[in-house]
Amino acid sequence: MNYVVQIEQLADSLQTSFSYYNSLTRQIINPEEGNFGNEIFTVTVEPYFRNTVLPSLMELRSLFNERVNNQLAELESRANTTVRQVIFVTILAFLIALVFTFIVYRSIAKPIQKLQRTADDLGSGDLSKRIQINTKDELADLASSFNSMAENLSKSMVSRSYMNNVIQSMGDMLIVTDQDNRIELINHAVTSTLEFQADKLQGKFFFDLFQSDKREELDQTYSQNEMDEPVVDEWMMKTESQQEIPVVVTHTEIFDQDGKRKHIYVARDVTDQKEAERQISESLKEKDVMLSEIHHRVKNNLAVISGLLEMQVWNTEDESTAEILRDSQLKIKSMSLVHEKLYQNENFVDIDIANYTEELVGEIQKTYHSKRKKIETQFDCESILVTLNQAIPISLLLNESIVNIYKHAFKDKDKGEITIRMKLTDGDIHIKIADNGVGLPDGFDKEADGSMGLILIETLTKQLNGNYILQNGDEFGTELLISFPINDQSGGGFV
Repeated sequence: MNYVVQIEQLADSLQTSFSYYNSLTRQIINPEEGNFGNEIFTVTVEPYFRNTVLPSLMELRSLFNERVNNQLAELESRANTTVRQVIFVTILAFLIALVFTFIVYRSIAKPIQKLQRTADDLGSGDLSKRIQINTKDELADLASSFNSMAENLSKSMVSRSYMNNVIQSMGDMLIVTDQDNRIELINHAVTSTLEFQADKLQGKFFFDLFQSDKREELDQTYSQNEMDEPVVDEWMMKTESQQEIPVVVTHTEIFDQDGKRKHIYVARDVTDQKEAERQISESLKEKDVMLSEIHHRVKNNLAVISGLLEMQVWNTEDESTAEILRDSQLKIKSMSLVHEKLYQNENFVDIDIANYTEELVGEIQKTYHSKRKKIETQFDCESILVTLNQAIPISLLLNESIVNIYKHAFKDKDKGEITIRMKLTDGDIHIKIADNGVGLPDGFDKEADGSMGLILIETLTKQLNGNYILQNGDEFGTELLISFPINDQSGGGFV
């Protein structure tokens, strides 16, 4: 039986008891009962209330209290259940929120971080970075814009990593310093050549890598003067073991993004070059000595031949034979004079034909000197250098031309004048040999009337890839005009 039924039954019983108690009470207060009220209350009412009504009331209160306690217990149980449910729901909602946050992080925050990292890489110069976002939202559009920007920059700019690889692969030493010449950047060639560790060179004063007695000069050259053009100088650098190496330093200046001046030094180790130059110099000295000795010996041998011909002239009574011998002797002397000039020069290659011509004419004058005739020579010659291949034919040309003048131009004359001019014009040498002698005979034809001397002149001119003109002068005498290209490699040789 539940509490409601018990309470109802107890209430009905109590109501019946209370009705009976009420009737007893009325009898006490009824005036018709006489003076027996106190006795009735004491004997009947009070015991009935105490024994019947009051226990029912107490039992009813107990039932109510028990019911209330049970209801409170039930409410507490329901409250505990509700709290557990609330906690469960809260935890579940928190977990759902975490999952949702993670999803948001993956879909928004992580792509943004990718964008940030890639932007940092692009800003540092690595233009190979790209962003991969597999969504179709605004972040994907932003990533596509970043990738397009990086692609365009990579086509128009050189990445920092690429430039760094180029710098590190350089064979020459590259050193970048601040405006006070404190080292900021070096390449691998610096550490390998100077035997320094890279960290020891960072912040080091650049001029400390050179000879101590040259630092003031270095400072004056590179620090105190602002230069618009690169400067190249040769110095001696020191390795960590204090070994000195010769270097050629190229210096230029730039300004960074903050407007600060930077110095860029490119130093090339020229130790091998210096050693090669020394060996070449020694070899050239040996070759110079050898060439000098060769030309000297050739000149001496030609002088011996000339001397032998001179002896034959002394022993020959036939004047025509002696004339032939003297002509041959002069030809040999002209060639001998070429070799003499060569071994007297420092380079053994070029001869100044202006100076040579004067000495050659002097030798011819000695041979054809006559007290009865006074022949003077006027020179108007530019200083022109020719090679040995041209010097020999030119010497024979001059010799043959001037000898012919001495032989034929001044017959029946007591005096005469020879004029020799040499000019260099537009790469061609022009020679004019003129006299004020008797001139060419009337009707002279060099093809039909040419002597062996003219044949030799024509042959030598062709050898020089030139041409010549033999004609009478404007007033008197003859003129020989010769022109040929200077230093023509196809000319030269001996006749």
